[in-house]
Formats: sequence, structure tokens, C-alpha cells
Amino acid sequence: MNAKEKAATPFLTMLAIVAIAFAVESAIMAGLGLWAHSGGSLALVLLDAVVLSLAIAPPTYWLVLRPIRREYERRLRAEIQAQALGRLAATDPLTRSMNRRGLVDALREAMAHAARYGRPFSLAMADIDHFKRINDTYGHEAGDEVLRGIASILSKEMRLPDRVGRYGGEEFLLILPETKPDAAQTVAERIRASVSNADFAFGRSRIKVTVSIGVTEFEPGETMEELLSRVDRVMYQAKAAGRDRVISAAAS
Repeated sequence: MNAKEKAATPFLTMLAIVAIAFAVESAIMAGLGLWAHSGGSLALVLLDAVVLSLAIAPPTYWLVLRPIRREYERRLRAEIQAQALGRLAATDPLTRSMNRRGLVDALREAMAHAARYGRPFSLAMADIDHFKRINDTYGHEAGDEVLRGIASILSKEMRLPDRVGRYGGEEFLLILPETKPDAAQTVAERIRASVSNADFAFGRSRIKVTVSIGVTEFEPGETMEELLSRVDRVMYQAKAAGRDRVISAAAS
């Protein structure tokens, strides 16, 4: 439908409704004999109004309300599809947690909120220890199973406002709004213990896994690159200190 047709549609619809109402009213008046008795009684006037309303309601629905409803449903479906595509674009297909793109968007939002309102905000990075050894020993399918299992543990341990996702490879990023470093370290330690105590089943094998986690706090004014670089550095400090541990460090 071109622009002229779209502009003409409301006018034609209104004209059609007026024509239908006129035709129906003429028929009603003829049937009730109101042409001959123009004064009419109140009962006839009310009856005329009721019959006219019932007669023009179906065409009014089909000409006006039904197109409006169909357009609303079309837009609603389009919005739902767009949201689904957006979630899909921000989801890691293997772990079903957030991917790097989704994490960057969530991190940017959390940083902006913390800076604007002066609220605490901590970030943690967890890396699976000796992940290459798992792949080499059990195969990449086992490694994928471990990634899915750890993603599940992380999601269960997160609180309602927290966000977690696979940042890359065997690294997971934990976004912890409204959280000071000591509380963030408590959360990270709980996660570390949960992973350490878990058994990941693959065929007849039971795979034990640990993670090293670095925790740091966002400093207003710093860039996302600076924050990510620091939490990555702290995470590697945890690995250098013996793995299967949590290390927290403030901004330097």
C-alpha cells in the first residue's frame, strides 16, 4: 500500500460507516413508520437507537476495530521477535549464558549507574584451572560439558541484580552491582567452593574442576578497558598464587 492509499483509507472507512448508518437508519425509520409519524413516541426513538446500534456494530468492527487490532498484534509480534533476536545475539550458544557482547553492554550500563549515583560496583573474573588439560585428557566434548556445568553453577550462585556470562574461552565475567569488594569476595568464594565441590559427569568419567577468581571494584572515571584489564590481572594473580582461590585488589 502506497502513501496515497494509506492517507485515503481513514476517509473511505469513515465514508463507508456514514453510508451504512444512513442506509440502516432509513430502513429502520421506514419499518417503524416514522416517516409518517415524525413526532414519534419515546419508545420508538429508543427502539430506533438500539436497532441502529446493533445494526452498525458489526461493520464498524470490521472496518475500524479489526484493522486496529490486527495492526496492534502485528507490532506486538514484531517487538517480541526483535527482543528474541536481541537476546539471541547476546547469548553464548554453548553455555546459554551471556556472551561477550551481552556482557559488554551490561558492564557499560552498570558502570554508568555506579558513576551517576555514586553506588558501589564490583567486577569478578573466573577462569577454569588447567582447562587445556581437560580437553587433552577427555576431549573437547568433555570440555564443553564442563563449561556448561560451570555456567549453571555461576547462574545459580548469582543474586537477582547480578549478571554473569562467558567472556571468552574458559573465562567468565561476573557483574556485581551494589556490591562492595568484601561482599564481592564473599560471593566469589562461594562460587569457588561450589565449583570445587562439584563433579562433572562425562560418560563414565567424573571430572573435578577448580576456578581462579579475581575481584576488583569500579572506580568512577576509569574506562571499561582499564576495569577489565585490572580484573584480568587480579585473576592471573590468583592463578600464580596456586589456583583454586579468590584474590581481591582495589584500583591502584
